[in-house]
Amino acid sequence: MNNPPQMELVAHRYGNDPQRAVEGAEIADLVEIDIHLWRGRLEVRHAKRLWLFQRMWERWHLLESDTPVPSLDEILAALPESAPLLLDLKGWRPRMVSMVESIVGEERSIVVSARSWWLLKRVKDREGVRLLRSVGANWQLRLVLRLRRQTRASGVVIDQRMLQPRVAVRLLKRSPMLFTWNVDSEARAVELVDMGVSGLIIDDPDLIRLLHSRLRR
Repeated sequence: MNNPPQMELVAHRYGNDPQRAVEGAEIADLVEIDIHLWRGRLEVRHAKRLWLFQRMWERWHLLESDTPVPSLDEILAALPESAPLLLDLKGWRPRMVSMVESIVGEERSIVVSARSWWLLKRVKDREGVRLLRSVGANWQLRLVLRLRRQTRASGVVIDQRMLQPRVAVRLLKRSPMLFTWNVDSEARAVELVDMGVSGLIIDDPDLIRLLHSRLRR
């Protein structure tokens, strides 16, 4: 696997829809896909499901009952085989990891993130994979700061609202690879890159294009 660029741009949630996935592959270095295991099927979605029902919700609003939910197979079929992926594993069931591996295959370049960190151990021996412990709460940040230094193939992905220079310095001492999500402005992106962040996860396609041109001159 080729060495990744010093700073990577990730198309946030673009891999959750076949058409947007193609756009994400064209404008970003990585296309993020949110993967859930639901009733034996690998679903691609950011929204959560109510456990006793079929309905999905996001940001405290119920989604329409007919909201499409593509499978991982459908998303991969829409993407070029060369498109590098950031696979965000949702939930906690180890079975999901083996199912994802069997569908993705061994040739595609991938980064795997999970809030349930133990899932990452099940994929760590895959050739060329990079792993990200996902941190979205203060208790997780405290825990990851207690871990011993990780290998260059392991890192952290954290909500940018939690990332200040002092925190970044401490994380980078333990995890050489540092990604952050919900970057929403050029000014904030520059701040984060100056802190040593190596991956910016972004929703806005115009911002991705802008950063491509300005941060890589």
